[in-house]
Amino acid sequence: MTEDLWFGVAVIVLLAAMGAAFARWGREPGDGRGSPVGRFVLIATAVGGLIGAPFWWLDLQPSFAWDLPPLASRMLGVAALAFGMTGIAVLEHPSAARERLFYMLILIYLVPLALAAVTLHLDRFDFARPVTYGFFAVVIVLCAGSALEVSRGRRVDAARPTPGTTVRGWMLVAGLVLAIWGAALFLIPTTPYPLVFNWPQDELSSRLIAAMLMAIAVAFFLSRRDAGLARLALLFAGVYGVSVVAAGLMNAVGGKPVPLLYVTGFAIVGLASLGLLAGMKASRISPQAAS
Repeated sequence: MTEDLWFGVAVIVLLAAMGAAFARWGREPGDGRGSPVGRFVLIATAVGGLIGAPFWWLDLQPSFAWDLPPLASRMLGVAALAFGMTGIAVLEHPSAARERLFYMLILIYLVPLALAAVTLHLDRFDFARPVTYGFFAVVIVLCAGSALEVSRGRRVDAARPTPGTTVRGWMLVAGLVLAIWGAALFLIPTTPYPLVFNWPQDELSSRLIAAMLMAIAVAFFLSRRDAGLARLALLFAGVYGVSVVAAGLMNAVGGKPVPLLYVTGFAIVGLASLGLLAGMKASRISPQAAS
């Protein structure tokens, strides 16, 4: 099957999946939450992430706009999975604050990457391939839609429960570490220190990974005062963290070195985040069970 045909099939599958998603979640949200544009961005990101994740994990060349190293491709698939599962969580339990956080994560992830791609790495793109145009079209639509929704400044109720001290402390510490790590990987990707800079020969792929680290950091920083947002941020970080561990350990299957810092660091991020998320959910359920 040719690359053009693969791309056409992928578009058809995506449109069919989005049609099914709109049938479930495309209703008017009401209560001042969202808009048709916002609903499209939410569904497109969630569905597109879940559909794209296995293709990027398998490092199939027709599935992305530039050639990624195998580990970076798996980590892209992991990021797509995290966005997909978090998007589904927002669609299932919508609120103005949760939707706004999700739009901001899209912007943090895509805008720096798109600017770097256009200004520094345009030579990496083959404009004879349809997937290249698909990549830029998706980035433009998602960023424009997310920016529009964030700019609306919808009113959010001020009185919301805050997470516990442990959750707030974890989000602060982990957020700072990930922000520093992501900023270094984005700004100085060619540094010859492979423990941290795993792709010094591929600046664009390094910046792709860095963008996700910064997105998780921002999710933590913006969620420390809101228990509902904290649960969403912990889900986002937890899915990404444990899946990065799987992506790193896959190197051993191919006889390649395992990126120890990435595997160890994200094992901590993933397990701690999911553990805290489980604890927050249990604390919500227990008072109801006791009554």
